[in-house]
Parts: sequence; C-alpha cells; structure tokens
Amino acid sequence: MTIPYEFTPEVVQAHSPQNEQLYTAFLQNRDLEEPILGRNPWLLPPDQSKPLEWGTGRYWDTTVARKHDYWKQIDLPLPTKDIRRMRHDLREWGYCLIEEGLSDAQYQRLNTRLLEQAEGERLAGIEQQSPYGQYVYSLINKGECFAKCIEQDPEAVQAGPVIEQLMDETLGQGWICHAFLAHGADPDRWPQGLHVDQGALLPWITKEAPVLVNTMFIIEDVNEVNGGTLIIPGSHKVMVAAVSGEPVDKLPPAINLEARAGTIMVFDGRVLHGTGANRSSKRRFVLTMSNVKPWMRQQEVWLLSASPEVLEQASPKLLHRIGFQSLFNCGAVEGFGVNFAQGRVGEPEGALKVFRDALDAGTYRRVGELRPNSSEQDLQMDFTLRKAMAGVTNQHSKKEAARDGTA
Repeated sequence: MTIPYEFTPEVVQAHSPQNEQLYTAFLQNRDLEEPILGRNPWLLPPDQSKPLEWGTGRYWDTTVARKHDYWKQIDLPLPTKDIRRMRHDLREWGYCLIEEGLSDAQYQRLNTRLLEQAEGERLAGIEQQSPYGQYVYSLINKGECFAKCIEQDPEAVQAGPVIEQLMDETLGQGWICHAFLAHGADPDRWPQGLHVDQGALLPWITKEAPVLVNTMFIIEDVNEVNGGTLIIPGSHKVMVAAVSGEPVDKLPPAINLEARAGTIMVFDGRVLHGTGANRSSKRRFVLTMSNVKPWMRQQEVWLLSASPEVLEQASPKLLHRIGFQSLFNCGAVEGFGVNFAQGRVGEPEGALKVFRDALDAGTYRRVGELRPNSSEQDLQMDFTLRKAMAGVTNQHSKKEAARDGTA
C-alpha cells in the first residue's frame, strides 16, 4: 500500500520541530527539581552508592516537631478527635492526625497480620524490596481486616465515618481506592526522596484541592528514631508555583512524624513527604491507603488482582471502592456502564463483577464480529455482556415489583 508522501514518518518528523509542537514543552515539564532545588539543595536525595550522611542538614537529618528548633513553637497538627480541627490542619498544613483512629485491638490485629504476611512472603522468596525496606502490596487479598479498612468499616477502623466525611469533602462523593499497601522502613536503609503522591498528574497540579488523599494507618509507635514519615508541613501550597517553573523560596525543614500506634494520618496528595531513615534495630511498618477521584486510573488494578474469594464475600461498598462500579465516562467493560451508570454503590447499570466472575470461571465470552447474515446461533450466543444487561433488567423488575407490592 502506498501512503501519501506527507504522511510518511520522515516527513512528519521533519515538519515537527520542537518549537512548533503543540504542548510538548508543557507536557514534559514533569520535573520539580529545578524550581525547588535551586534554593533548597538540602532536598537532594542521598547518593545510595555512599554511606548515609548525618550532620549535614539534609532533609532526612531531622527530628519530630516538638524537638525541632524551627517548628516547636508553631501550632502544627496534633492527634485530635475533633473533625473541625482536622479540617483546619488539612487545609493549613496538608495533613491531620486522628487520635485513636484505630482502637488498641484494631491496630494490634492489623500489625499481627501484616508481620505474618511480610515474613511469609520473605520465606516464599517473593518479598518486594525497595531501597527503604520491604513493601507488602495488594493487602485486600491478605486478610479480611485489610478489606474492611478499604471500606472504612468501623469494625476495623473506628474512625471510619470521620475519614469518609473528610474524603467526601476533599475528593467528592464516589471516590475510590487508588492503592493499599504496607511501607517498611528497615534499619540501615535509605530515606525516600521527598515527593508528592499526586505526581502522576504532573505537569498538572490542582490548585484548589487535591485529587489524591492518603490515609496512613499507624500500627506501631513512630518517631525520628525508627524512620517516622518525613513531611514538610504546608508544602502543598507551593506546588502550583513549582510546576509553573517559578523559583520556590527556601522551604521550611522537614520533620519526622511522631505518633502513637492507633493514630491515623490523613494527608494531601500535594504535600512533600517520604519514608524516613530507620536508625533503630527493628523494621517499622505503616499501612498507606491512597484515595482518588473515580475517573482516575488506579495504581492497583483491583479488577485483576482482587482474589475470587474476596470478591465472593465483598459488599457493594467494597466493590465500588476498588473500581468494580463503572462511571458514565470511564471504567466500562465492553461499553457497559458508559451511558447510564452514575458510579453509585450497588448500582446495577455499572456493576462489573459479572465480567470478572465469568473470567475466573473461564466462561467470559466477548462480543466479536457480528453481521446481518450471522447465524441465529451466533446472534444468540451467551455473551457475558448479555448477562450483565439482564442483571440491570432483573434489578429494575424487582424494584418495580416491590413498589407495586407484588414481590
């Protein structure tokens, strides 16, 4: 086949100099280093080919707020049960601390199950290591207590209703779970480079509100010794200036998070943070759940990774939260949900579990090529889409019967 000369790759490239391209320069502006590091060289990550340096004023060489000369007189977030104070802290500092967000029994259960899982994965030779410590991913499959955390079920997270209210106010109703994993800080490892979890959106940084918000479950005491999370309070406010290329003034120093086991930290996806350096003799774990707008692509592809056993027992709320509920403009399977689904919990118009069930059973039948002269057998094939559509009709029939009193 001969294609027009103007459409050949050579001509297209010749007619696409950098200065004529539409938005390439903007889209390539994913690096915050130049505007931030210019006046803040202390934020450079460590050279992992050399021993970690202390006493040089780098971001990991810090302490908790109450001991820090810069921060100790400033009214930074403290653990609280007052949602009004939480709102203030999130807006002003980019994070808040929920006092006793987990009961003693709840955080002990999470900690015990996690430590068992981490050791089991190590013995199986499948542990996932990072420069900072062991990570444990896909927690939904690794204990019912973790699945209930995704639901913010008060049986597993006693502050669940508070967290859901903060998420509704920050992300809007219908938000979903981006990922849920455990971050380990191992002794004699590296501190993580400070970063923003909303970085996947770069070069866009939302000014008015975040589109990602983290919930960190603290299941053992954390501090400056065992690698408590590093955070620069209020840094979410400078990200818009940084991504626009404007030089950022000298940032205030980072601090280590100090919190008792059972505390929950909710933090803005635009705030600079990272895993601290663990100078104790024992690994430290926290659980981090990221939540995002329902139209965003999730870090964890729950549609594939969630186990059949979890899905069999999953409530409509859990299914919604891990992305098994399509939205009118995204998340559809074979178009199912595009036109009518609103992304609501339990909504039949966007319920995707039927497709995953068929996939697990080996019976998923996709709609392929059909024609006016297709055989009746082909036209009446047991497409999985047909079953999904029938589920909507059945649900509506049941509701109508219930309204008419004929059920």
